[in-house]
Amino acid sequence: MEIKVTEIKENKLLGRKEIHFDVFHEGEATPSRKDVKGKLVAMLDLNPETTVVQYIRSFFGSHVSRGYAKAYESRERMMNVEPEYILVRDGILQKSEE
Repeated sequence: MEIKVTEIKENKLLGRKEIHFDVFHEGEATPSRKDVKGKLVAMLDLNPETTVVQYIRSFFGSHVSRGYAKAYESRERMMNVEPEYILVRDGILQKSEE
């Protein structure tokens, strides 16, 4: 798996960096959020506690997936801005049983 960052945009209003990337995974399944997040954190020197992978989209017949991640300045900011289902999906929160 290889990741190529295509765009990094600073969003000062929300206190985060918005990262668009391509994942090349020839001969493999679409990589998991956990694997992609780990590689992005290492590549861009981000804090894993405040980084969220919004989505990874695969295209039929292609070995390239596109993704979008957000790296927040603080955990408090991330908890106020991100929807709960994204935080649960990314493993930051546990699903609440209602």
